[in-house]
Amino acid sequence: MRLKGIAIAGTALTFVALALVGCSSGEDAPAKEGTPTEQLAAARTNLEKSPAVTFTLEATGLPGKAIGVSGAKGTGLFTPPSFKGTLNATIAGVTGTVDVIAVEQDVYMKFFTPGYNKIDPATYGAPNPAQLFNKETGITSLIGKTQAPKKGGQVRDGSDVLTTYTGTVPGTAVADLFVIGDRAGTFDVTYGVTAEKQLRTVLLKGPFYKGSTSTYSLRLTSLAQPVAITRP
Repeated sequence: MRLKGIAIAGTALTFVALALVGCSSGEDAPAKEGTPTEQLAAARTNLEKSPAVTFTLEATGLPGKAIGVSGAKGTGLFTPPSFKGTLNATIAGVTGTVDVIAVEQDVYMKFFTPGYNKIDPATYGAPNPAQLFNKETGITSLIGKTQAPKKGGQVRDGSDVLTTYTGTVPGTAVADLFVIGDRAGTFDVTYGVTAEKQLRTVLLKGPFYKGSTSTYSLRLTSLAQPVAITRP
């Protein structure tokens, strides 16, 4: 009888041990990663929650007679769509750096003038920089229009490590946003997402100008505090 009791106790201990192992394995299992589409959608949402972002744009591979914006640096807001900073642009045959303030549909530029003047950026072949931060039609909206997104490798961005995602974007989406680009063409896009699941970089490559392939690199870094951008 004593041996039988020992055998039963041993069996019970075995079941308890197996149960504990099972629970431990379940707790240690890594969380399931979403699809590239889901990961990018989350990165978009997380960035759009930012009180403000720093923004840079750099263009390479532009044809010699390209008209429009080749670079930008400043601060952007998603609510309401706003931008304050500088643009590197070719305007009326003159290339230079201009100061710009844009709030929603209103754009003000300081170019060889002491103060800001209200302008229509389309006249100069340039987009309204405030609209780059429009949640429905701006930079982040390209994520929703990206076709066949795929997860790529990792790249370093200063002290951060970004996970890349690649895909293609129809020319209509690019042309609507930047006021340049072959509407019938296709653009390659690469997104960089931080470890905090926030969109950081967007790289677009394709037929921005007829007969050439150019690259536009955009970088957005979330700020912890809001920044005031008002009409001058």
